[in-house]
Amino acid sequence: MENIVPFEAGRIWFDGAPRLFLLEIVFRSTFAYLYCFLLIRLLNARAVAQMSMTDMILVIALGSAVGDLTFYEDVPIFHALVAITVIVLLTKFADRAIHNQDFLKRALANSPVLLVRDGVIAMEGASRRDLNTLEVMELLRIHGVRNLGEVEWAFMEAGGQLSVFLFDAARPGLPIVPPLDMQPAFAFPAPPQVGAQAACRCCGLTTATLARKDADCPNCGQNEWLAASVR
Repeated sequence: MENIVPFEAGRIWFDGAPRLFLLEIVFRSTFAYLYCFLLIRLLNARAVAQMSMTDMILVIALGSAVGDLTFYEDVPIFHALVAITVIVLLTKFADRAIHNQDFLKRALANSPVLLVRDGVIAMEGASRRDLNTLEVMELLRIHGVRNLGEVEWAFMEAGGQLSVFLFDAARPGLPIVPPLDMQPAFAFPAPPQVGAQAACRCCGLTTATLARKDADCPNCGQNEWLAASVR
């Protein structure tokens, strides 16, 4: 530390390495990229949108192994290739084991999570996927849903996609178009009168007769209500 000169350009940019070492970095990086591409292409044909937990671990572990290979001059290329190969093979073995063993699949793999049932956001399911209710509504709007009352079931699948099943005929529920959090705020319907049909502004739970304007929702505990509608 005593010999370090602050903001010394040579140390910051090159650290005393010969300029020709830049070509070696180019060679190492290109070789590592092509090797990883070929290895993963041969052993794992899954699409990026279908990435599992083991695939995510593969990405993290490969990033470390390939990073060491690309610019550390004291890391032999062959040693790094062995590490990369072992990481990919272990990932493939884990995928096969999870696919063939139900108990491993239940323990290690993602499973579908219920997000909406009968027009109401399932708070437990949303929490499991670290989603708040506004984010659930956003995902539904992407599928063309205008009102929670349209949705019979919605699941977050293991791969991260949303599956939405609609009622044959929409029921009164919480309108989510325009978005409730949109800025500048739209003029939303006035709060429903006591005794009217209302939908919880947070989760969409619909009650035929609102007991009082500040009543707590039994599903999410919030106390903001909007007039329930079909659209």
